[in-house]
Amino acid sequence: MMPFTCLQSCGASFLTERGLDRHQDHCEEFLAADEVQNTLPNALEIIEEKRAAKKRKREEESQALEAGLAGTIDEPSQDQPLISSPPTADVEMAPSPPSLTIMGRGARTKKPTWKLLERLPAAPTPLPPQPPVGTQENITVDDRDETPPPVTQLAWQAAVRTVRNIFGQYREYPTWPTHNPDDTVSLDDLSNTGTAPATVTSQSPAYTLPNDTDTSTADQKYHPFRNASVFWLMNWMWTGSPMKSILEMIKLVNFLKSDDFAKEDLADFDIRKETAAFDNATKFQPPDGSETASSFPNDGWIESDVSIQVPDGEKHTTDTIPTFSIPGLHYRSLVEVIKRTFSHLTDLHYTPFRNFWQTDGAGEAERIHDELFSSDAMLEAHVELQRQPSEPGCNLERVVAALMFWSDATHLANFGHAALWPIYLWFGNQSKWNRGKPSMGLCQHIAYIPKLPDSFEDDYFDRTGKPLSPELLTHCRRELLHAVWKCILDGTFMHAYKHGIVIECPDGISRRFYPRIFTYSADYPEKVLLSTIRNFGRCPCSRCTIPKEKIPELGTHVDSRRRETHARKDTSPRRFNIRLAREFIYEHGYGVKSAAVERILGADSSVPTENAFSILAKSPFNFFAMLAPDLLHEYELGVWKAVLIHLIRILVANGGNSAQAMNRRYRQVPTFGRSTIRRFSDNVAGLKKLAARNFEDLLQCAIPVFDGLLDDEDNDIIITLLFTLAEWHALAKLRLHTESTIRWLEQSTTDLGRQLRQFEKSFQRKLEPVSVAKHAKQQHLNETVRHLQRTRQHLQSEAGVGQEAEGEAQEELRGSQGEPQAAPASEPSPNKKFNLHLIKLHALGDYASFIRRFGTTDSYSTQSGELEHRMVKRFYARTNKNRAVAQMTRLERRNQVLIRQARTFQATRTPKGATKSTDPVSAAAPPRVHPRRVRPTVAFRESEPLPSTPLDFHHHISVSRNFPIHLHSFILDNEGDPAMEDFYDRLQDHLLGRLLHPDWSGGPSEFSIAERRELWIANDRLYRHKVMRVNYTGYNVRRGQDSINSRNHADVMTLAAEENSDHPFRYARVIGIFHVDVIHNAAGASKTPTPKEVLWVRWFQYDKSYRAGFARRRLHRIHFMPSNDPTTFGFLDPDEVIRACHLVPVYKLSATEQWLAGQSVARGEDEFDDWKYFYVNIFVDRDMYMRYAGGGVGHYQVALNDRRTSGPAPMATDEQEAADESLSRHRDDPEPSTSDIAAEQLRQEAEAAGADIIDDVQDQDVDDEHREELTLEEEDEVEDGSEDDDLEHDVGAEDGEDGAGDWADEEGYADL
Repeated sequence: MMPFTCLQSCGASFLTERGLDRHQDHCEEFLAADEVQNTLPNALEIIEEKRAAKKRKREEESQALEAGLAGTIDEPSQDQPLISSPPTADVEMAPSPPSLTIMGRGARTKKPTWKLLERLPAAPTPLPPQPPVGTQENITVDDRDETPPPVTQLAWQAAVRTVRNIFGQYREYPTWPTHNPDDTVSLDDLSNTGTAPATVTSQSPAYTLPNDTDTSTADQKYHPFRNASVFWLMNWMWTGSPMKSILEMIKLVNFLKSDDFAKEDLADFDIRKETAAFDNATKFQPPDGSETASSFPNDGWIESDVSIQVPDGEKHTTDTIPTFSIPGLHYRSLVEVIKRTFSHLTDLHYTPFRNFWQTDGAGEAERIHDELFSSDAMLEAHVELQRQPSEPGCNLERVVAALMFWSDATHLANFGHAALWPIYLWFGNQSKWNRGKPSMGLCQHIAYIPKLPDSFEDDYFDRTGKPLSPELLTHCRRELLHAVWKCILDGTFMHAYKHGIVIECPDGISRRFYPRIFTYSADYPEKVLLSTIRNFGRCPCSRCTIPKEKIPELGTHVDSRRRETHARKDTSPRRFNIRLAREFIYEHGYGVKSAAVERILGADSSVPTENAFSILAKSPFNFFAMLAPDLLHEYELGVWKAVLIHLIRILVANGGNSAQAMNRRYRQVPTFGRSTIRRFSDNVAGLKKLAARNFEDLLQCAIPVFDGLLDDEDNDIIITLLFTLAEWHALAKLRLHTESTIRWLEQSTTDLGRQLRQFEKSFQRKLEPVSVAKHAKQQHLNETVRHLQRTRQHLQSEAGVGQEAEGEAQEELRGSQGEPQAAPASEPSPNKKFNLHLIKLHALGDYASFIRRFGTTDSYSTQSGELEHRMVKRFYARTNKNRAVAQMTRLERRNQVLIRQARTFQATRTPKGATKSTDPVSAAAPPRVHPRRVRPTVAFRESEPLPSTPLDFHHHISVSRNFPIHLHSFILDNEGDPAMEDFYDRLQDHLLGRLLHPDWSGGPSEFSIAERRELWIANDRLYRHKVMRVNYTGYNVRRGQDSINSRNHADVMTLAAEENSDHPFRYARVIGIFHVDVIHNAAGASKTPTPKEVLWVRWFQYDKSYRAGFARRRLHRIHFMPSNDPTTFGFLDPDEVIRACHLVPVYKLSATEQWLAGQSVARGEDEFDDWKYFYVNIFVDRDMYMRYAGGGVGHYQVALNDRRTSGPAPMATDEQEAADESLSRHRDDPEPSTSDIAAEQLRQEAEAAGADIIDDVQDQDVDDEHREELTLEEEDEVEDGSEDDDLEHDVGAEDGEDGAGDWADEEGYADL
């Protein structure tokens, strides 16, 4: 039986669909039926009318449901879980797609386009109105009549719940919040791509004028400046870049054009007098000062000296212990900083809550972990605060002020020894998305710690007659840090910590705020000082007392139990031991590292320094728990860097050109996103001048690069390890976690520990022969050098003979090794193995528990502080280098105050003479004259207007007509190219399908000649475009953006054509971005040309023969479809694009012409072949990872055949546990004092003892970590080349948000 049959009245049958089409082009029966079809009512209009009616009905039902739920409080019973039954919301189901035609061909499977499936980020549903107090049975309210509204007090179990939003998110509050800053959240606030330049977002740090400031006159409004002209000139002078750029000049010109400027206001303007008056208004006023109080909050800088006790090895009484005074401490009052922040900022959360995600009404809800103000730590502090007795006679709402500290030293200049050791503060009541933007100015500079002056060693020598030992120098530096913190945590702060601070908030309500310390972000050397433990001592961890010989047991259940049972706590016995040790040192003259002191403190590696944070121990407060994980230094610059160095060592030992092949492959890796993946350097193996973001990129692209460089057995071990390393990094850096993803992180930590132990064991034996040979060669070289030295000594008297003998020896040495070298002090070890005793490796086991308690890692990342270092470097550049720190404090105050005031009353008027933006079409230049033979790609040097993309758009393509193509000329010019086969027919079929059913997606549809004749393409022209921007909703319910062009960022992903496909996505390479003006000359259709945007693509095919996925720990592999397949080339509706994707060639397989022979317009001008296969890089950013792993809160849920398992980490068997323990106990080098451990200990102790903390090896390239210098050639790879693109973007954020990381700011996390 023939499978393809014409109409029953005709009866003709054919073997292929193409044969049927050719027959129907001339079949009279079919053409007659086709004319009848054109006279039928428009089925699309009928379907759309039915859909609209159903939608109205669903909206009415939803409104009725919400009206019934509003104002209710869920009160679960004792035996019912709190999160078991949240309010449900209706989910709109798409209607069944209509058939495309009623002719003989069967209806094709259709589904809505991705544009309709994806949802825009939505703010949390607002709270219902608070019910009357009398209706709340289990909410107790104080009956006292006070001016502020009474605050309800209730236990956490009686939670207030919000209605689920469209993503299934809802919140649970312990009390009725009196202020919810998320009520005014807009789409701009939920975007990582930024907004148009003139847009002011509601979630920006909204400052209000001080309540005692009268704004009725301009003079008072701009106090302490006389008028607007002076204020804006001072603002331009003291903010922004110290090196005035073109952008700074544009700001000045815009001000001169505005209505705020009047030249009469500057009649007697004097910059020196205005600056002096400004500094006087913002400086700190002592509480008992006689000066008139300033209208500004009293949060200025205080300068003082700080004293430390210096042990001199002699016996003393308590009163005669020698002290040394260090000048130059600059700090600010924490209480005054808190007052300033909470009295002026409106985007602060006063009431914590729990955030949940439930995809449907019947499923189990999952806890969401993201912000600090919705973390368990914040909730516990809030509940504990509500339970403690109120202040006498006070009925004010009690609020936790969440403090998040950061400190580290930095160099201020590229040359010289200028350095600064700052302490920064952020408030956890603010959103991390705002805190992560340095340009928002939300970071508070709390203190600039002085360093021990050069005269300290001289003073010690004069007192004792002995030089200062390295151990004593380290002890004094530690004493200095904690002496500074004792100044900061003064009596005023301690009173506020216990009794609170009454602050009138911007909403006019007074509240009592209690400061609480939550996190302290620092690198390992800084944590050692803060936790008062010995640097890489017997117990090197700042959070637990696990001995260093147990570090390799990462991921085992024994290790997890040890972290809980051996957690460090600031207990009374610990503080007693420290006081006893200090008595031995200061009063009895014992040494800092004497045997008596070590017997007291050596068991847990403590040091004889009283911790300043122990003053909070009675609260209770455990300062060890505040030390946050440091992903940047511990993983990217720690574990991964160590693995990469060992991999390079293995490639070098393997011989051949393996290392050079690795360098070549990294250079060939395509870039991705706005600097998400940048072009790699020529010599990656050299590891020169690489910052954290470079190591992150190296990890994300490592699998295709290292694949195939070694034999199959070693290759499997390395690729599996690299997959686990990349997955652990993606999970640890997620900006929104659920309980499922945290369990994945725990399981990944277990896998990573086991694979690193296997990695160390597998490659140790293979490196031994090479290391031994290299060791023997070095010994021969040493013997030759010693022989040369002896020859010189014995033949000095015979100059001629001696010179001849020396020359022969030198010649012999050059022939074997080159120039003579001195013998090393110690010969290298012949065994080179991977070091598992890294403290940074041990820290990986704490991430999951810390995320559960404090939120995601980006909230307390050290990247925030590294970026803030830019600000102090700008201040330093403005000083005259004479008492630079004091000048920097004044510059910091000017910058902060001016930024706050500018945002308070920023002018929104159009500057004088400024022209309003015009329509891009009218502003476009006339079409250019191009050579006859044109390509579908617009050259990078060409310019095309593309303004800022609205966030509610799915995609954005310019409407210019600067680059037209004449269709028939283009087809004739490329005749014979496989990509051009049936080009015109395919374009017509694609456009007809979209005209008839614009909201439906599906496979290609073939129309008859008569149907195609009804489609007219105006002027027979295609209009090429340079860039298409695609907005997408990420897993974290924030808007991201990709820029796609057909030159170097041309790969896109769409949903698979069939829902039961082997792979959920389909991939294509964009050959050209076009728009056409079409007219559908059919009955009832409009005769006005309709512009349609189309993508000309070359499709990829999923490689089913390659076993990939999470279970096999391999990347998915695809290849181009062969050119003889009629579906290889086609057209794609931009509405179907999900986002850009990163496809990396499989370098171990050579290029081929198998898929497309010869030169073609589907490739670049100089390309003649294709890579045989490509890897789909699922680790290019976190959003991409979550699309394949599943579980993204903001994602449209796609059926995944190989989704990441959501269960808990699998329990290891007894045999596995025993093997893990045996592996750590019976290693080749079982003693804890192995050569590697000893070398690492000596190196780190030398850093702490012989160099200042600012010389730590992690910070020596701090300027390189922030450097963002792109050459013109790099910009061709990174930027989209569009004009007027003023978006702020996270060029380091790998969510398309990163990093990179990283944040949504032009000064954001891109540079790390």
